[in-house]
This record gives sequence, structure tokens and C-alpha cells, in this order.
Amino acid sequence: MHIAILIFEKLTALDAIGPYEVLRSVPGWEVEFVAKQRGEVRTDSGVVGLTADRSLEEVEAPEILLVPGGMGTRKTMADEEILAWLRRIDETSKWTTSVCTGSLLLAAAGLLEGRRATGHWAWLEPLGE
Repeated sequence: MHIAILIFEKLTALDAIGPYEVLRSVPGWEVEFVAKQRGEVRTDSGVVGLTADRSLEEVEAPEILLVPGGMGTRKTMADEEILAWLRRIDETSKWTTSVCTGSLLLAAAGLLEGRRATGHWAWLEPLGE
């Protein structure tokens, strides 16, 4: 099983690290952090950096796509390169999922149309738009 966790500037570390810690423990599963470009991405605290070992263009068809939340989702919602990648990966993934305000990115990519979704309580209104 190949799992891709999207990371972007100002994500909430727990939203990516929590699922990573659970998923990496499954024998035979490969979990990787993916970003627009390889390299370090800083979390919303500015204190923690996560490393993307692969860029968007290097990841073709993970079975699971996980999108974390965080303050950076607001800016990322307007990033057409990331939104197009989410749409492309969703076409073949077994599961496309998110944590907290990561659902806003899925909504911005048009992946939640006609589906029930939730996220952080303070951001439910934009999620429904």
C-alpha cells in the first residue's frame, strides 16, 4: 500500500504526523510526505519542519491520499498546481481523505461535491460553499 501525505507551508504538524505514525506501522505500507517541491516545509508554529522526499510530479498513483489541515490551507486553497494534483490523484486513489481543515483543500479541488464532509468547527461554513 502506498500512502501519500501532502505537506504545505503552515500545516499543523499533528495533522500529518499523527496519521503518519499510525500508517507507517502497518507492515508492507509505504508512507511518504509529498509537497510541490522536495525539501523542508515549515509547520504553522514555524518551529517544526517536515521533509518532502518527493514532489507532486513524482507521485502518480498512491492508494491513499491524506491532506492535513492548518493555517496554510487558506493560501493553498488558491494554489491551482496543488488542486490539480489532488484531482488527478483522487481519480485513481482508493481513499482520499483529510484531517481537520484539510477538507477545505478537498472542497477547493471540487472533490467534495455531492458528498458529506466535515472539518474544524470554525471552518464548516466555508466547507459548505
